[in-house]
Amino acid sequence: MIEKECFVPIGIGTYKLNLDDKENTLKGLLYSVEKGQNFMSTALVYDNEKVVEFLKDFFSVVDRSKIFLMVHLERYIEKAEDVEKQVNKYLDKMGIDYVDAVQVHASYVSKIPLDETYGEIKKLIDKGKVRHISMSNSNLEELKQINKKYGVYSFEGVYNLECKLNENLGIIDYCKENKIKFICYQALKRNRIANANYPILLELANKYNKTQNQILLNWLIKEKGIMALIKSTSIDNINSNLEALDFIISKEDMEKLNSFKHEGFDSIKIDWSETGNGVLIDQLANQF
Repeated sequence: MIEKECFVPIGIGTYKLNLDDKENTLKGLLYSVEKGQNFMSTALVYDNEKVVEFLKDFFSVVDRSKIFLMVHLERYIEKAEDVEKQVNKYLDKMGIDYVDAVQVHASYVSKIPLDETYGEIKKLIDKGKVRHISMSNSNLEELKQINKKYGVYSFEGVYNLECKLNENLGIIDYCKENKIKFICYQALKRNRIANANYPILLELANKYNKTQNQILLNWLIKEKGIMALIKSTSIDNINSNLEALDFIISKEDMEKLNSFKHEGFDSIKIDWSETGNGVLIDQLANQF
């Protein structure tokens, strides 16, 4: 089984996989594994469960023990038995015996108390269907509560150059202090950060002779100490992403990235409980 310290820090994202060309998509995923990428996140809501169904082909040819697989519980969890029903659906559709980590997609998805939902996940650990408890898109107090009661292995949340909410809220520091792996999604915002051509990124890309996305990944992983999920099935893009780990950015230049602010993201009000007053946390990265 994969241990925490053995992770390649760039994982495999599965949102919007190209299912119109399944053959090349599968080739791309297998190439990622060949290059050492060994953790993956997926969700039933991706393309109406079709992505999860497609991953059955992936797991039929990959050594299951070499992939750390995280799955999300989706809206809504209205009663305790909904937790095992969703996990069973993942297992059945992918043709596997267990998932490595289960996380509630966002806390508002759970219509029963959040600690009860995670209590059900703990029962599935005891049954051997799940190995670890993870969390996603929760606030700091919820993270502290669940970690104290059950122990949290990993946390999946948005983080990138523009959107630093999870750092501002103290979640990343809490994860580091408690040896919880923080895994960011939308690290590159599907190329939208690079397309903005911020002067600091243009400057550093030119200085280090790297792409803007390589600068961003290097900063996230080496300076911030977090892991990133990137969806890519292009051989060239996979290689380019992994090459982001192979150079050193000066401390002075890292500080320029650390101090970058995006006033738009910093001013957004988060709706943690789906009240309609603010932006849902899992929709935050898509606001600009």
